[in-house]
Amino acid sequence: MTNKLKEFLTALKTLRKDIVAEKVKQVAKKGLREQAEKLGSQWFQEFSDQLTQQYGISHETLEKYSTGCGRLIAISSPNNLKKSYVEVLNSLVKTFRADLIMPTQTGGSASPSLALLHNILRDIPDPEENAYLQEAITCAQRELFRAAIVLGWCATIDRIHRRIEDVGFSKFNVSSAQMASQKKGRFKRFNSPQNVNSLSEIREVFDTNVLWIIEGMGLIDSNQYTRLRSCFDMRCQCAHPGQAPITDYNLMSFFSDLNQIVFKNPMFKI
Repeated sequence: MTNKLKEFLTALKTLRKDIVAEKVKQVAKKGLREQAEKLGSQWFQEFSDQLTQQYGISHETLEKYSTGCGRLIAISSPNNLKKSYVEVLNSLVKTFRADLIMPTQTGGSASPSLALLHNILRDIPDPEENAYLQEAITCAQRELFRAAIVLGWCATIDRIHRRIEDVGFSKFNVSSAQMASQKKGRFKRFNSPQNVNSLSEIREVFDTNVLWIIEGMGLIDSNQYTRLRSCFDMRCQCAHPGQAPITDYNLMSFFSDLNQIVFKNPMFKI
């Protein structure tokens, strides 16, 4: 990757030199315009996604270069101003080495755990299934960890709610009543029988009770319940002021659990 980036930077500088050498105000030469379009496209095809996933380079940094390369493609049509080309190429070249080449030489601008987090987020099935999950992924990529966790939990409980709707609210209600009637065993302290008949109604049920009941329904086991409850507790810590830090390792564990226990779990396929 480092060598490919160096070659790309060299090509940008060469294009800039060739355009500066032009004696006209507008760039009309087909070869120069085609090279500009080629380099702009190359950024999106070869670099933008990989730099996020493999090296954890921030969304803001990549967005700067994506904007510039998109502009390079746009102005590659006939007779755009030489000045426009030079401005775009200067903006791309100026900090390219510090922003992109050096992080790949030193293992990335983010910690190894954040680089792994990008892979976890990439592997979440259908990451655009709802606005919550897409926003959570965007927040995580921008290192807004607390917001990512709150939205990630919203996406998770929404998937659980919709799976319960598929299974049938009657089964949910019956399971909750059976659990509430137990005098001993794992559910002896459960005392919240439900009578819900729609998504609107189940969204009024406390998430902690929903987690209990889906275990009673057999959608998860006790270990999975414990892990999801920990994820919910982290969501609560992120939603309210407090001193407990949220690190990239916390975020990685959180999304890994949600991905494995819910999003990739056949029991919650909808």
